[in-house]
Amino acid sequence: MAQNSNIITQGLSGRVGGLIFYERDGKPFCRKMPQYGPDSMSAASKQSSREFAKASKAAKSIRSALNGVWQPVKEETTIYRLNKAVYAALREDTLHPRGKRVFSPAALHQHLKDFRYNKKAVMTIGGIDTIRQEDGSILLQLPANWQHWLHPPKGTRYIQLHAAALDMDFDNNTCVGTASAANCISLGEKKHSLLLPAIAVKATATIVVLQLRFLHSDMSVQVNNSVRSEQAFVTAVLAPALPLEEKQERPSKALRIARKKRSAAAILETSLSPTPAPFPPLPIETHSIAPPLPVKKYKKPPTLVNVE
Repeated sequence: MAQNSNIITQGLSGRVGGLIFYERDGKPFCRKMPQYGPDSMSAASKQSSREFAKASKAAKSIRSALNGVWQPVKEETTIYRLNKAVYAALREDTLHPRGKRVFSPAALHQHLKDFRYNKKAVMTIGGIDTIRQEDGSILLQLPANWQHWLHPPKGTRYIQLHAAALDMDFDNNTCVGTASAANCISLGEKKHSLLLPAIAVKATATIVVLQLRFLHSDMSVQVNNSVRSEQAFVTAVLAPALPLEEKQERPSKALRIARKKRSAAAILETSLSPTPAPFPPLPIETHSIAPPLPVKKYKKPPTLVNVE
């Protein structure tokens, strides 16, 4: 990269032959056209390129989901900064190899918390508590001195608070559910909170975004209609509220399994015990017995005697 100080080529933009002319921060530069070939990228470079493309699609799905709730004020670096933050969250995964990394709520919270859509606005708040309730709803609790962080322009009478919870499925790059809550607060009001009635869904993470607007009145009349009077930033990224899976209990089958699972001592004790008679003895009736047969007695023949 070389700065272009040639009078003839100054003002050029784009590719001219084997050179590329461009501007950065108002200064002209020139660099050589890179040479790409079939083997110019290594395997690691291709994996990193695929992961950056995955992060860019995830960031685009976040922007599209928020645009479905409201249109946040952005500036020229918003898309680049969001892509960079989402890509950094993807690289936090150490359980999977490069090219197969996945998003986690903790990594997204680390790199997306306090992300500001409009860096030109002077609106930011610290110390916001974003808590997931037992019923799946989300409580957004502002500190007592939250308005001390703001610098409202002249003529401000109200501050509009608008919170949104985006249930993001980054496996398919879709938003599977949204919840929002809004309120208009008088300037100088103390501690305040918003409750988002989130619904339990199967998602990767829930991104909570808070929007602030300076108003003349409570009828959404913005002060000066300038970019400094509106801001949207991420307060937290929470684990999704997963629906409970109903478990079907089968008591009859459980009882059969319990009978089969006997200890060795119980089996041995059963084998050593005397075996009971399978049937009780039947009663004997006297009339059913036949009388004994008579036995005939034969007389011995007489002994013969010889008489001479």
